[in-house]
Amino acid sequence: MSAQSPTAAAELCELAGSLVVADEASAISILELASRVGGADAALFVWVVPGHNEHLWFRSLSALDHRWCATMLRRLHEGPGNWLGHAARSSEPVLARGPAEPSAGGSATLTDGPDVRAAWLVPAPSPQSSDALGLLILASTDETRLDVTRAVLPAYRALALTLAEWFQRRGREELVQRAHLTDRDLELLRHEQMGHGSKRIATALQAEAKTIDCRFHRLNVRLGVANRADPA
Repeated sequence: MSAQSPTAAAELCELAGSLVVADEASAISILELASRVGGADAALFVWVVPGHNEHLWFRSLSALDHRWCATMLRRLHEGPGNWLGHAARSSEPVLARGPAEPSAGGSATLTDGPDVRAAWLVPAPSPQSSDALGLLILASTDETRLDVTRAVLPAYRALALTLAEWFQRRGREELVQRAHLTDRDLELLRHEQMGHGSKRIATALQAEAKTIDCRFHRLNVRLGVANRADPA
């Protein structure tokens, strides 16, 4: 199957329409397919969660050129730069023609070396209740190989959203296991995720608002977070 064949594009679009990422192996396989369709030789999905004191937590999946993906991930760790900045500002895919580093003017600048590639940046918008960022990166050393017709960008966007949901789900499952959260704890977090205040939660759970505040405080201490919105 050629990199940009109609068959590959149709396969990716069909897959994205009903995509369920079951495990890491299937996610990587999907990234490899997305790379072939778009003519890319490296694929990286980055899931970034803000922490305390402006610290960022990174989770990622890579396919094909793992060396380049590791280099790119290291650059993103060193500073969010203009690529993650785009994901924070916009939900629209964009074709970048430089490294993920900020210049004096805030735009990408080209540098010499093997790591310079053109790349499709496909943001994965998070729910309003979440500050997390998702970004799908499909890169190539030869810009002409990238699919510039935008024919399969809807599939890329669906893939980015699915991977973001998968990382979010995995993160919650890990949090539940690590902190030994109970059903009552999860119920509190669900209310917080929906934007409910203590009075509304208290009414729903037939408790007092002060009791709800105390439960959130104990939960925050167990989870090591500063406020009740962070774990939600």
